[in-house]
Amino acid sequence: MHFCRLPGFLVRSTFSRMVEPRFIEELTAFEQRKQELLNLCEGKFAVFKGSEFLGVFDTPQAAYDAGLNKWGNVAFLIKPVVKEEKPQQIPALYLGLLRAGT
Repeated sequence: MHFCRLPGFLVRSTFSRMVEPRFIEELTAFEQRKQELLNLCEGKFAVFKGSEFLGVFDTPQAAYDAGLNKWGNVAFLIKPVVKEEKPQQIPALYLGLLRAGT
């Protein structure tokens, strides 16, 4: 089993087969606008669904509420607008106390 780190994801591959991460289109759209977003609103939270950009918000909760109001209860990306994103560490997850898929 091999692991490779992508922006915001740790992807596992088994027998040379990559598991495709979610939000590829959203992450691509974010990367295309990243410099503009950094110049205008660093430290805020950007919201994308597919290549559609909804806007930037002061808090993750405000970003979530806006996405929910626009698209309903479907998957969309909330991404912090920062120069370098630090990996999130959730001890309960990697210690096996929580499961990511449940």
